[in-house]
Amino acid sequence: MKVVTCEIAWHNKEPVYSLDFQHSCDGRTHRLATAGVDTTVRLWRVDMGPDGKAVVEFLSNLARHTKAVNVVRFSPSGEFLASGGDDAAILLWKLNDSKEPEQAPVFQEDEDAQLNKESWSVVKTLRGHIEDVYDICWTRDGYFMVSGSVDNTAIMWDVNKGQKLCILNENKSYVQGVTWDPLGQYVATLSCDRVMRVYSTHTKKKAFSISKMSSGSPADGEVKQQRMFHDDSMRSFFRRLSFTPDGSFLLAPAGCVEVGENIMNTTYIFSRKSLKRPVAHLPCPTKVTLAVRCCPIYFELRTKKSEDGSVQTLPNLFQLPYRMVFAVASEDSIFLYDTQQTLPFGLVSNIHYHTLSDVTWSGDGSFLAVSSTDGYCSFLSFSPGELGTPLKEPPTLEVFTPNSSVEKKGKKASAARTSSPVSQPPSSASTPTPQASLSKEASSVASPEKKSTPCLKPKPQPRKITLNTLEAWGKPTTPKSSVPQIIKSESTSAPLMSQAHLTPLTPNKSSNTLPRIAPLTPTTPKVLNSASTPGTKTPKGPTPRRVSLTPVASHSTSSLFSAPSSTEKAKHGRPSPPSDPLCQPPESKRPKTSDATAKNSITQP
Repeated sequence: MKVVTCEIAWHNKEPVYSLDFQHSCDGRTHRLATAGVDTTVRLWRVDMGPDGKAVVEFLSNLARHTKAVNVVRFSPSGEFLASGGDDAAILLWKLNDSKEPEQAPVFQEDEDAQLNKESWSVVKTLRGHIEDVYDICWTRDGYFMVSGSVDNTAIMWDVNKGQKLCILNENKSYVQGVTWDPLGQYVATLSCDRVMRVYSTHTKKKAFSISKMSSGSPADGEVKQQRMFHDDSMRSFFRRLSFTPDGSFLLAPAGCVEVGENIMNTTYIFSRKSLKRPVAHLPCPTKVTLAVRCCPIYFELRTKKSEDGSVQTLPNLFQLPYRMVFAVASEDSIFLYDTQQTLPFGLVSNIHYHTLSDVTWSGDGSFLAVSSTDGYCSFLSFSPGELGTPLKEPPTLEVFTPNSSVEKKGKKASAARTSSPVSQPPSSASTPTPQASLSKEASSVASPEKKSTPCLKPKPQPRKITLNTLEAWGKPTTPKSSVPQIIKSESTSAPLMSQAHLTPLTPNKSSNTLPRIAPLTPTTPKVLNSASTPGTKTPKGPTPRRVSLTPVASHSTSSLFSAPSSTEKAKHGRPSPPSDPLCQPPESKRPKTSDATAKNSITQP
C-alpha cells in the first residue's frame, strides 16, 4: 500500500466535500469526480504511476450549481453522475458522445473551458428539497436513488421519471447520510438528531428506529439507557453510512459508547437479520467516524499453511463464504477492515491538516481516494493481490425493485401492517449472525413500523364527491350517510403497537437466539380496516354542523376537533412553504383534496 497526497488545487484550494470513482464497464479508466465549496464538480483521470502511486490528470470542469456542492455519486453503470449541493438541487450529468467539448456557459471562466478534455451536460434536474442536499445513494440497477437534506427529509426518487417516490420526513434534524440496500429492500438514514432510521422500500414506512441501548446488567439493578450516536456538536457535516455489497450488513459511523465516564467513538455493524440492534462495533479511540465505504470486489477467505502442509482457513468472524473489505474514515484517519477479523488490517493517519469528508474505492479496488476540507485529496494505492485474491464468481443477489407509483389503494390495512420486512430476508443474505462485541448492550428502541393511519389509502369511490354531495350528507333527513365511506382506518388517538421486546445479547448465547419482533397477540391492538368494522356507527341525536371524516367509536364529539399532538407537530421541524407544491409533505401525509374541500366548505357558519 502506498499513499500520496497530490499537490493539486482541486477546487481552487477551497474545501473538498465529496468524491466518487466511476465504476465503468471496461475497468481500465479510473474516472474520479470531486465536489467542492467553489460550486463546481470536476472530473479527473487517475492512473497508477511507475512507482505504484496515483497519477492524476484533469478532464473537465462542470459548472452549473450556484452554491457549494456537498456530494457526487456515479450511477452503478457509470453512465450518469449525480451531484447535490447547498442550492437544494440534484443534477444528473452525462458525458456527451461527441468528443468536441460543448460551448462553455457564460458564467464559466474561459481558462476552465479551454482546459476541458471532456464534455458533460445536465440531462435532468431533481427538485424537491428546500435546503442543502448532503448525501445521495443510487440503487443497484440505477433506476432509483435516495437523497438526504438539511430540510430534515430524505427523498426516494424515480430517476427515469424525474419524480419523487416518497418523502421520508420523520427526522427531527439534518439528514447527513443515506444508503439504499443493494438487495432493494431497505433505505437507511442517519441524522444529527442521533437516530438511525431504516425504512421498507415496499411499504415506504419506517421499519426500525435505532437511537439508544441499555448498559449494565439487570441483576445489578443498574440498567440505564445511553445514546448510540453523537449529537450535532460533531465537527463534520456528514455521517455517510453504507450497506456491504451483498447487503448482509449495515455499517453506521458517528457512534459513541460510554465506557465508565468516558465516551468511545465507534462504528456500528448491524446484521440484516436484526437491524434493530448492532451485532458488533469497531472502536475508534481518537476521533469521531464520519464515513464508511465498501470495496466493490469480493475476496477469497484468507488461509494459512500448517506445519504438515495443509491449508487452513483463518478464523471467520462473520461466517461468510468470502471476504469483503471496507474503509472507515474518522476526522483524521482511515481504518481498513475486512469481514473476517475484528481488528483493522490497515491504518493511515496524519495525512491532512483538516477534517476528512469522504472516501471512495475504484472499481477494481486498486485505489482508495480520500477528500478533506483542507482542499486536498489523497490516494491509497494497492498492488494486485495486496488486499487478497479476488473471488472468481461473485455471489448473485436477489434484488427487490420498489414500485415506481404510489401505493395501490386496494390493499387491506391488515396486510400492509403485518408484512414485516424482517420476515422475508433474501436467500443470499442467510448468513449466521456473529456474536457481538456489545455483549451486555441491547438496543432499546427499535420500534416497528408506526401505525400512523393517514399513510394508508382506502378504496377509491366510484363517483365524484362534490360540494352538493357533502351538503346532502349533512342534512338531518339522511342521518345514515352523515359519515361518508372515505373514513380513516382508526382514530388518531388510538394506541400504537407495543414495542418489540428485546433481550440483551450475551457472549454465551448463540446467534440463533437473536431476538425477533414479537408477533401480534390478542392483547396487542391491531389496525382494523374500516370496511370490515361493523361496530362503527354514526352518533345518534342531532346532526352536528360539521361533517367529521373520522369514525366516532367511543370518543366524545369534542375529541373530533382536537389539535394535533406535539409529536405529530415535530415530525417535520422545518415546515415547507405552502405555496410550493414540490416541497409539500408526501401525499400520504396530507388529507385528500376532497376531505379538505369538505372541511373548508362545511365549517362556514
